[in-house]
Amino acid sequence: MISSETKIRLNNGTELPLFGFGAYKVDEEESGEAALLSALACGYRHIDTASIYGNEELVGNALLRSGLNRSEVYLTTKLWLDEQGEKETPDALERSLRKLKTDYVDLYLMHWPHPDSTRLQPCWESMQSLLQSGKCKAIGVSNFSERRLSELFEISEFRPAVNQVEFNVFNSRSELESFCRAAGVVLQSYSPLARGQKLDHPLLRSLAETYQKTEAQVMLRWCVQLGVPIIPKSSTPKRIRDNADIFDFELKEEEMAQLEQLNENFEVSDWVPDPDNWY
Repeated sequence: MISSETKIRLNNGTELPLFGFGAYKVDEEESGEAALLSALACGYRHIDTASIYGNEELVGNALLRSGLNRSEVYLTTKLWLDEQGEKETPDALERSLRKLKTDYVDLYLMHWPHPDSTRLQPCWESMQSLLQSGKCKAIGVSNFSERRLSELFEISEFRPAVNQVEFNVFNSRSELESFCRAAGVVLQSYSPLARGQKLDHPLLRSLAETYQKTEAQVMLRWCVQLGVPIIPKSSTPKRIRDNADIFDFELKEEEMAQLEQLNENFEVSDWVPDPDNWY
């Protein structure tokens, strides 16, 4: 169902799957593991988690139960605010690796820019050391605005491979995407479905009827046609399968443009660590 060829090359030469499973709020042991196993069974080969999600151990158990080799599954995790620092960051990754039951992650992300900007450099330098050690295959950031990325570029010539942010047709962040593209940083989308809050839009409904797809599939297809990697999340096996069933149709150029016009800077995330300075 999911093409094994759908990958994006990162600036360090490794490849990131274009499509993956977001494990945010996948935290009940029985239902959470069932959701993860369902995703892996229908072809998902990228699992995205984070230390703050509290489910890294659940993800690790599901990977073991899946019967897949570790090398077959791309694994992302993220370090939280209090884990950013010269000593804190290596310790945080060690905790994550133990819970995930692996000796490396494919992508390690700084979950948010810290309100205390003095923590940026020691954290980023520690992440580079972890990359060199082989405990992560690529490093990057999440929820970084253009200004925050510029601050990182000022203190280090080493560019993040990925910037994972909220991104969908209703919040397309065109300026940030262009900035990342010019800097050689892959913009990755979380909440590509805007948590289902806009699925009743008439344009989505019309395109869904045209292609005999769901409104959610149209939203996801728009992202992947832009070359933006996505990590949709669902706990329902049918929706997990449906989310992956987007590689057998293609939106027309004019339809892509129409969807782009839906942008209204709509945000489903209701929390940032430093709202006055995030942008």
